Amino acid sequence: MPVFDSLLDLLLPTNCAECSTPPSVYCHACLSRHKPRSVVRSDAHDAQNSLSGIALSILDENVSKAMSAFKEHNQFAVARALVDALLPVESSWPIDVVVAAPSAKGNFAKRGFVPAELVAQRVARRWHLVHMKSAIWFVRSVADQAALSIADRQTNLTGSMAASLRLEGKRVLLVDDIVTTGATLLEASRAVSAAGGSVAGFVTLAETLRRLEPSPHPAHSQVEP
Repeated sequence: MPVFDSLLDLLLPTNCAECSTPPSVYCHACLSRHKPRSVVRSDAHDAQNSLSGIALSILDENVSKAMSAFKEHNQFAVARALVDALLPVESSWPIDVVVAAPSAKGNFAKRGFVPAELVAQRVARRWHLVHMKSAIWFVRSVADQAALSIADRQTNLTGSMAASLRLEGKRVLLVDDIVTTGATLLEASRAVSAAGGSVAGFVTLAETLRRLEPSPHPAHSQVEP
């Protein structure tokens, strides 16, 4: 509840997750430099299969610090502050329910929570929607995405998720904490479709700006500016 959240901020003052200025988890100056942006992610194997969404920030060095505070140090107020300050007041999509992307078992075991579920809960509250917790889960083990190429990330996740709750006829908003290649959201979308639902769009706290695949000759490799 908003009143309870505000009380926690007063009782448990902290420093800004980006610039370390006290006394709140996100100062006005840092929040004001972020602007929500439209994001599109396409299947590496099928460009016609794509998802559109909203990213509340770009994953630069400062936002990376904030995401680490949220995901690795249990600063849940980081997600709350970004959603409350940056998510538009109303959705432009017709939505019935909010569903979070799942965490791999190893990450859940390490953290004890699913970051995207906390973000989804806040998004649902702001837009007055139903949050269907744990609606999608992993049905098989997957490799760590960080070391994989764009195409390999998609292959790694394809067929790895399934819906654990009934989604027939539901218009679903997918939520994740960070979008990079979009492989996680695209696989979650496939799971929603397999369960009879449809994905209206997605919301994520941050977007990693995409780079070109590395060249096989590192000395001559280039990335997008």
